Formats: sequence, C-alpha cells, structure tokens
Amino acid sequence: MNKADTEVPAVPVEIPKSSQSSRRVIVGVVAAVALIAGIVYGIGRWNFARAHEETDDAQVEGHISPVLPRVSGYVTRVLVADNQHVSTGQALLEIDPKELDLKVAAAQASLQNALADKVTAEASLESAHASAATAAANVETAQVRQRKAASDLARDSRLFKTGAITDSQLTDTQAAADTAASQLEAVRSEARSAQSLVAVATARVAAAQTQAAEKASNLDYAKLERTYCTVTAPIDGVVSRKNVEPGQYVQSGQTLLSVTTDTDVWVVANFKETQLTYMKPGQNVEFEADSYPGTTYRAKVESIAGATGARFALLPPDNSTGNFVKVTQRVPVKIVLLKAPDSAHPLKPGQSVDVTVRVKD
Repeated sequence: MNKADTEVPAVPVEIPKSSQSSRRVIVGVVAAVALIAGIVYGIGRWNFARAHEETDDAQVEGHISPVLPRVSGYVTRVLVADNQHVSTGQALLEIDPKELDLKVAAAQASLQNALADKVTAEASLESAHASAATAAANVETAQVRQRKAASDLARDSRLFKTGAITDSQLTDTQAAADTAASQLEAVRSEARSAQSLVAVATARVAAAQTQAAEKASNLDYAKLERTYCTVTAPIDGVVSRKNVEPGQYVQSGQTLLSVTTDTDVWVVANFKETQLTYMKPGQNVEFEADSYPGTTYRAKVESIAGATGARFALLPPDNSTGNFVKVTQRVPVKIVLLKAPDSAHPLKPGQSVDVTVRVKD
C-alpha cells in the first residue's frame, strides 16, 4: 500500500468571526496602551532632559600623597603592608640611623668648641676693658702731673724775670714740664690702644657668638635629620603601590609608596561645552557609581574649570596649523558630596560614575 493512499486529507477549521474580532480588539488596546505609555515616558524624559544634564564621562578623585624619605640610607624595617589603612603620623618604615647619629655627635662636639671659643673671647673682652680702665686712670694721673709741671714752669718764669731764681733752675723746671707733657701724650696713646683692643675683643665676642649660634643650628638640623629616619604617613588613607622592602637602599626624594585618601573624595565630571549653558556652582547633583548599582549619592557643583581639558594636554590642539574640524570640547566640573559615603559603599579615586546635574527648577 502506498504512503499516499494512507494519508488523511486535512480538514480546514473555520475560526468564528467573533473570536477574530475579540483578538483585534485586544491587540488594538495593547497597542494603544503601549502608545500612551511611550508618549508619557517620552514627555517625562523630555521634561527631565530639559532640566538636567547628564554624563558618564566622570570619575572619583581624591588625594594621593606620595611617601618620600627625606634622607638616604638602608631600610631596616617596613611597618605596613599593601592596602593597609594608616593614620596621619603613623610610622610606615624605618631607615638605618647610624650615620645620622654620627652627624649628631660631630655637631655636638663642634658646638662645644664654639662655646669654649665664646667663653675665651668674653674673657679677653673683660681683660681689654680692665686694661682700658687702667690706661684711663694713667691718663688722669699724667694730666695732674702735667698741670703741676706747667704751673711750676709759669711760676719759675716769673721768678726768673725778677732774678729770684737762676737760669739753671728755670731750665730744670722747663725740662720737668716737657717730661710731664711727653708722659701725658704717651699714656693717652696707650689709652687709645687699649680702647682699640676693646673693640677687637668685642668683635671677637660677636664672631664667637655667631659661630656658636651656627653650630647650634647645625646640631638642630642634624637632630632633625635623625628624626627623618622614621618615615610617617602624611594623611589618613590606604597604603597603595608599595615599592620598598627591608635592606633596600633608598634615596632622598624617592617615591616608596603612596597613601590614598578614603574619606576626602570628590567627583570630576567632564561635560560637553554645550551642556554648560545653565550650569553653575551650587546646583544639586545625583550620581551613581558603577561599583554600586542602585546606590545614589547626593552632591553639588562646587566649581567649573577655567579651560577645557584639551588646553591642559601635553600637546594642545592648534586649529590654525591645518584643516579645521570642529570637535565639541569637554570642560571638567568639580562636584563635592553633601556627606561622606557610608562604609558599605565607599568611593575610591578612579572609580567611574554617572552624573546628573539639575540645571533648572
């Protein structure tokens, strides 16, 4: 028997016209509802877009402080690990202090020598003052002698004219007066020399005091350098990019690790220049971080950059050097949070966010 002989012919089934009408009605209702919903949604999005500006070209920023030693030396201990939370002033690592201890000892010895020189200079000044005082007294004595000798010469000159004394006596009186005058000039010269020695001794004291102050400053600096052997955290945050191990020789100013803030963060959103028409500081902002879908952070616009990002590029564009193609530029906008993020949804520098700014009420 052939297969064709066994097939049963299909019998067409007619759908009632009432069922077809009901289906068309349902489809029409669904289409109408969808159309109305689309219109409502479109109007809502239009109203929202008219009062808001959005961008996904935004990221979290924060303070990232490099940790650099102020002195060179071998690292003896590293006191923190990667991604460890640290507080301001907490010790991060230690550098071998032996060489700096020797510098402190040398500075102390130099200071002691300078202080001894200062004492010697002060003693010399006192001796110079004493010599000057003696010389001044000698001048007064010589003046008295000179005045007496001059008085005797005047008297004998009168007596010689009257013949009361001989020429020999007048000559002796004249010689005594000349001697007294010479002695007075000699002691006056000694007094001036003594005063010069006082000036020299005073200058030596001043120099010794300056030298002692310099040595004291050198000692203070050596002690300060000694404190730099313990490298501390500059801010509160998390240890990042640690690149130091015990036994490593480090240079002054070498970046050993970084501390990234975990509290003082903000957002930099790069809006198109066409979006800045109504944007200004103080406007309300909402944003979501890609790390926490559904979590909304509230913030405000703090400031708008003074130039586009392209102006700060390593090679800023120069539209006058070739064919001009207009490109919409972006301007960085700084956004600060109204309150710190909670511990369950922390924000870290570099995270991507979607920002919405309300530019109209």
